[in-house]
Amino acid sequence: MKIISNESKNNKTEIIVKADDKKWADQQAKAYKALASNLNIQGFRKGHVPAEVAKSKISEQEVLSRALKPMIDELYRELTSSKEVDNKKIIVDALNIDIKELRKNDLQICFVFENYPEITVPKISSLKTKYTNPVVEDKEIDFEINRMTKNDWMLADKDSQIITKGDMANIDFEGFLDDKPFPGGTAKAFDLEIGSGSFIPGFEDQLLGLKKGDKKNIFVTFPEDYHEKSLAGKKTKFAITVNNIKQITKPNIDNEYAKKFNLPNVNTLEDLRKHIREQILEMKKLQARDAVVPLISQELIEMTKISYIPESLLKDEKNRIISDVKNRAQQANVDYLKYIDTQLGHKSEADFLKNVDETVRKNLVLVLAIEKLIEIMKIEVSEKDLNEYFEKLARYYGTPAEQLKQTFATRLEGLKVFLTQQKLFDEIIKQIAPKI
Repeated sequence: MKIISNESKNNKTEIIVKADDKKWADQQAKAYKALASNLNIQGFRKGHVPAEVAKSKISEQEVLSRALKPMIDELYRELTSSKEVDNKKIIVDALNIDIKELRKNDLQICFVFENYPEITVPKISSLKTKYTNPVVEDKEIDFEINRMTKNDWMLADKDSQIITKGDMANIDFEGFLDDKPFPGGTAKAFDLEIGSGSFIPGFEDQLLGLKKGDKKNIFVTFPEDYHEKSLAGKKTKFAITVNNIKQITKPNIDNEYAKKFNLPNVNTLEDLRKHIREQILEMKKLQARDAVVPLISQELIEMTKISYIPESLLKDEKNRIISDVKNRAQQANVDYLKYIDTQLGHKSEADFLKNVDETVRKNLVLVLAIEKLIEIMKIEVSEKDLNEYFEKLARYYGTPAEQLKQTFATRLEGLKVFLTQQKLFDEIIKQIAPKI
């Protein structure tokens, strides 16, 4: 292959290449052989037509046409892997292919690529998103130990039958929001340890002093950060019925008791508390990360400047989103238009497609910004990173790491992209977090 010209204009790069004469001749020979083997001529078996007869039945144009596609594919591979072409400046999926010369002794193809846009990303120090390093309080560890020892509690009827802190109250409750029952707000014969903090603030305190058989309406306000958004910050009413009250006798939590959980490197109560602290901290870090990454992403979308968004990327991303929605509609056994109405809230396909166009642009700005930051910050996934990831999965699923590596063998490149993006956001979080 020889590059004849390489010109960039109007956000596109046009590269004209000439095929190697020998390779082009070989490709034509293969094409001729394939055409000859498929000839159907009366008096001859298929694939056994004499060469002289075959030659008279197969035109040069037929040979060139059949040889063209595999030759273009080979030229494309050679071109996009050539050191003469900077793949960082072009989108390697050719937008258009133009045949400049198609002759027996000369094949010239023009490949038209879209150029990567010029991307200016914000400095990490300019991001306004803040990150708070999670901390674990002793009471959270106490709560978890309390939960872990629950199977060893001794319950006995309480003589006074009046609820006090530390009792186990068996209750029925029904929750109301604006005087209407809300989903998940009702339970029968529910065992609640009073003072455990299992329920939202104020709930358990209002049960103190009640007796078996008592009924009471209590009023509580859900926290502003409650996971169910329809209840977050809302004042609600609960109708309570006390069914029974038990006195709890809990086991003595000492070094010997700590060993019964058979946790790695846990031989004392102090070890157990350290193990639980690490587990809670890891969970809190994941939750904090999940909360802050969308905020960082939104800032990147708003602050990144891009010279233009390539048409090929717009088209591919739009097709991906629409295809995904159609697949979900099919899996739900719902008509596509009905699905975008009932599930996505779009009254017409035009309204849905307008929303898709907006989403596509935001997605692509974010993707391009992430790619640029990875390049600038030199983020790479090492063999060590991969091994640590598989070891972590192995501990979580109880599956040997080597087995997981085999499972991911065909998806390794996709996994590397995922881990590279994770490392990028971890580095951003590290930079915006307060220094300890």
